[in-house]
Amino acid sequence: MTNFVVGKIGLPIRFDWINYKSKFFSPADDISRLIVNLSFNNPSDNFYIIGKNNFNDLNISYRLKLFPHNNVFNTFIKDWKSPLDYLNSNSIIIDYGVICLGPVLSFNIPNKSYTKSGDIARPLDSAVKYAASYIHTLNEINVKWVSIVDDPRHLNHTAKDLENKPVLNLSQVKKENVKYCCVEMMSTLDEKINLVKDDWKNRRDKISIVLNQAGTDETLNNTSKLGNGHRPRYPILKEWILDNYNANVYGKWSNEIVKSNKSFRGTINREKLYPEMTNWKHSLCVPIDKGWATAKYLEYLKCGISPFMHPEYDDQKNTNVQDFYRVQSVEEMKDKIATSDDTHIKEINKAINNCLSDEYVSGQKINDEIYSALGIERNIKNKLRDLWTPQKTNNLEGFMNE
Repeated sequence: MTNFVVGKIGLPIRFDWINYKSKFFSPADDISRLIVNLSFNNPSDNFYIIGKNNFNDLNISYRLKLFPHNNVFNTFIKDWKSPLDYLNSNSIIIDYGVICLGPVLSFNIPNKSYTKSGDIARPLDSAVKYAASYIHTLNEINVKWVSIVDDPRHLNHTAKDLENKPVLNLSQVKKENVKYCCVEMMSTLDEKINLVKDDWKNRRDKISIVLNQAGTDETLNNTSKLGNGHRPRYPILKEWILDNYNANVYGKWSNEIVKSNKSFRGTINREKLYPEMTNWKHSLCVPIDKGWATAKYLEYLKCGISPFMHPEYDDQKNTNVQDFYRVQSVEEMKDKIATSDDTHIKEINKAINNCLSDEYVSGQKINDEIYSALGIERNIKNKLRDLWTPQKTNNLEGFMNE
């Protein structure tokens, strides 16, 4: 038996997706799905949540559905000190940690650190609420842990009070001490993915896209780096989509940009977005920043949509998407879209088989990677549970936020 601490620094964890008013997952919910998957497929191990969550609010029947092995425990009882108090008072020895990295500030633990001026740092309430328990517990128990980074912006976090660093970062890119580990697959865990059939030919929209502006200062004519450090997305959207197709564009954009073209549809409730997307044939994946592989290509494939990739998307070729979708120019994408419907059905199903096989959606791949990174031998065959398979009113977690 191995005892893990789990959670996501910087964000609350929720498990009541079915009861939640929107019936949709949020960007913070991938760690919840991972905890559900890890606990089910590693029944002899225990998982202790050390951050703010709503585990205790679940009714018994739903909790047993998610955690039939009764091996997940909430330690966040009252405040940021309570997880460590819980572990100590119950004489629980933690062996390892699996913690997702979210938004983290420089100072998170009250009365812990000093600023450059020599004053005691006063963390913001949000940092104390959503990060202090993790950093405090990891520092004190001092165990080996891996970080799961499903948004590479959080790789370069500035938490000065985190003394116990992860042994490895598992992310969507690869660089020094960062291993690509298909973490975007957390958004597809425990779903059964269907291949597209001949009725794909009857889909209404040739091409449409879900894409947000890269920053609030993005304008029609801005081609330089934005205030948040990202490059603007509108030039890409215009060159690749707006100048060539009568497409629907869903997402948040400035009024100036929205008024410039009738293709912009604004933001849309995900409950309405999913039925819309099942009528699209093709789309384009544009990363938040250069090189990243977000979950977007998987969400398109789940809906039976061709996930053409902008040259900046997954340029390290970490994902299993075939070269057919890795287009280097607008003309190449136009030529490929012009191929027969039979070719597209074949390519979409090939991509689904490559990227959404049981090895991935059962959690086999990411479970093995996590245990291997911690130096734990694991010889378990994961079981695929049909927990979150998209219905007409369900899923597309975090899609509008990428």
